[in-house]
Amino acid sequence: MLLKILLAVVLLIVVALGALYLQVFVIGKKRKKLVFDEEYEKVRAQNYPPPFPNGWFSLGSSDSVKKGQVIEVDALGQKFAVFRGADGVVGVLDVYCPHLNANLAHGCVKGNNLVCPFHAWEFKTNGKCAHIPYADKVPQAAATKSWTVKENWGLILVWFHANNELPSWSPDGYFEEIASYKFYSKTTEVLRIHLQDFNENGADHAHFAYVHDLLTIPFANRWVTVKHVLDLEYGEGNKKHLAWFTDYADLHWKKSGKKIDRAGGKAVVTFFGPGFLIFKFSTEIGDMTLVKTFTPLAQLKVRMEDYVYAPKGTSWLAIKYLLGEATTQFHDDISIWERKNYAAKPLLVKGDGPIMKMRAWYSQFYTDKTVPVAEVEPREITEEAQVV
Repeated sequence: MLLKILLAVVLLIVVALGALYLQVFVIGKKRKKLVFDEEYEKVRAQNYPPPFPNGWFSLGSSDSVKKGQVIEVDALGQKFAVFRGADGVVGVLDVYCPHLNANLAHGCVKGNNLVCPFHAWEFKTNGKCAHIPYADKVPQAAATKSWTVKENWGLILVWFHANNELPSWSPDGYFEEIASYKFYSKTTEVLRIHLQDFNENGADHAHFAYVHDLLTIPFANRWVTVKHVLDLEYGEGNKKHLAWFTDYADLHWKKSGKKIDRAGGKAVVTFFGPGFLIFKFSTEIGDMTLVKTFTPLAQLKVRMEDYVYAPKGTSWLAIKYLLGEATTQFHDDISIWERKNYAAKPLLVKGDGPIMKMRAWYSQFYTDKTVPVAEVEPREITEEAQVV
């Protein structure tokens, strides 16, 4: 009898683990692709703020460009030639040569210069032409646009400003613990959204109770529900480009409403302007950090990349589970963002969350001050932290 009971328990565990594997590793990673009406997308885009806010944006991972290599990258409505010289320094130039508009990304790297494939003009990382092989003198005007670039957290970051102003803040000095973390994986998706939708998501407290109240663990939602305690803070002064969103997610029994001890987790999200952010997940089963980048390609078209890190020694299964939960939650949001429109003057009620405060913070990244994003917070919304 005891043997039968043990076999039954083992069978249940195997079935549960199999279902968990399918849900987290297979089903949870799939997202239904929408078929878009391109003409209507142009109409939808007219309601949104400008597609390219000012800030630092990722052009890809540092290891995507080796020494002596050049690649072409689409971003911010244009094309870039991204190359790395013999000294290891990355340069980012407009992709077209100022001579006869040949594509520099199809050239080669010579020393620390990028060589045009058409007439072998050589360009420095600052965009100035260093050498023309068949000319005695290089004209002073022989230059292409160079972009301010930094490498942080294994990313190639480029500074964009609508009026070509110099960077107003630096990504240096953050997330220094990455040096001791282990890199696990990278994913890339192209979304049909506006950057601002993601930032507003953390301020939209009310939707958590309806979009993020379930777990990916099979059958668990029959007995368990997720409750969120949310908080949002904004940087000031020389940190005004930063915002911090905190989500305390706890599990509760559906029948009794009682909290399940040590079953929840905490996510702290740091927004670094409009282009990238860092998720830090802390749970009883392990910790995980997600570097998430958003690079606008065109109107309502954004490349999202996720870089997964964790402290060395963290369980691989714990990382897979946490990543599966996070990916599923993101996809639930994305499926809504890709179908929504922009409400310049939303009809808000008490409990919606500080959406307009987030828009006011986000408005600093637009050069066009006529964008209706910084209106006064509705009087009845006073909670900065609330349970949903």
